[in-house]
Amino acid sequence: MPDRSAAGRMRSAADLAMAGLARILIRIFFRHVHVESGERLESGRPTVLVANHRNGLVDGLLLMAALGRYPRFLGKATLFRIPVLWPFLKLGGVVPIHRAQDGVSTARNTGAFAVSNRLLAPGGMVAVFPEGISHDEPGLQPLRTGAARIALGAAAAGLDHVETVAVGLIYDAKQRFRSRALVRVGVPEPVSRWMDEYRVDDHVAVRSLTDDLTARLRRLVPDYSSWAEADALADIAEIVARQETTLPREVGLARRQQLAEALTHAETLPGLVGPVDALRQAHDTYGRHLALLGFSDAQVMASYRSGRLRRALLWSLAKAIGAAPFAAVGAMVHVAPYELVRRLSRIPRNEGMRATVKLLGCFFSFTAVYTGIGVILGLAFGPAVGLLGALGAPACGYLTIRMIERVRRMGGAIEGLRLARHRGPLRTSLLADRSAVVAAAGVVLGWRTGGA
Repeated sequence: MPDRSAAGRMRSAADLAMAGLARILIRIFFRHVHVESGERLESGRPTVLVANHRNGLVDGLLLMAALGRYPRFLGKATLFRIPVLWPFLKLGGVVPIHRAQDGVSTARNTGAFAVSNRLLAPGGMVAVFPEGISHDEPGLQPLRTGAARIALGAAAAGLDHVETVAVGLIYDAKQRFRSRALVRVGVPEPVSRWMDEYRVDDHVAVRSLTDDLTARLRRLVPDYSSWAEADALADIAEIVARQETTLPREVGLARRQQLAEALTHAETLPGLVGPVDALRQAHDTYGRHLALLGFSDAQVMASYRSGRLRRALLWSLAKAIGAAPFAAVGAMVHVAPYELVRRLSRIPRNEGMRATVKLLGCFFSFTAVYTGIGVILGLAFGPAVGLLGALGAPACGYLTIRMIERVRRMGGAIEGLRLARHRGPLRTSLLADRSAVVAAAGVVLGWRTGGA
């Protein structure tokens, strides 16, 4: 039964508030977030969610913002010692977990597991990052057994229909402001098939479920041997996926990821050494010629039909002119705190922590600025004007972001048109190089799908 006590209603209100805040922060930090198979989480069954952990606090906020069900996280207790994180952890209802490597007895986690059972009982969802730490590695790190112990322990305690689900978090450029993110929801799996083994030997069952979760996460997230390999495969996938467009346009992150993973898998198949080497050589040649001539692949594939280009540029220019006064206000309000946070974000060596610093730094500094604007205008012109100023400042800031992005797109289109006009014959040779990459990738992917 749902918790209808006063404490339960307060917790539900806090969950709604945190989910709303997460959506705002994620909508501002990322230019686009795509969710794959999010409907799989609408069952309302007791669910233990596991996700990869590559982007610090951003990972948790992304799950809160993107999923249809609110996840309650288990996080290491040491996070509660960080003053700027503490309010978010408390508002989000994060359950602290004690780790032996932090010099604390894990026996104190008995209460955390009891809380997990209470959260799961009404069909709730508990989320765990089983890698144990946010990292910058190109592949999934070894999973710890906590998620499996929670799920199996809840089922052993009498909860029916307990299931686990793997969720993959993929970032275009995780610490870059206004990049993209992809959330991939796996198929929920009941833990009932491990219960007989769990009653005989709980350690073996926990290890078996953890191995199964590892395999399911590996099917959702990239597992590259190096970042050089990851960048190369992502670039090849983007070339293959990109179609001819009127103006330069980026490829969807989900489609690019699907092709990159297909190429990664193909490289492991016997008999593909030659085709894979040919693909890499063709890609290297095309990349060198792009850099030499100053084109991007998107500019090569743009048709630049003069009529459509002119209309698109004029429409973008009209929007930019209309938004310019408000965007100018937004720039003046935000430039100083943004620059301060940008400099502070360079301090951490971990890229995920840089993203966390940017997100939290902007939240606190911008909130302070909005409050200050509201107080100053309120004292000078009255509460109504103060409230309008406090609410209008973030709206102007968002317009600033969108206008900068629009101007950059216009600049890229104009530069591409200039290159196409002045280096037309060379662009033709680039198209031939590009066709060689697509053809070589077609051999690799066709062999995988048709000849494997």
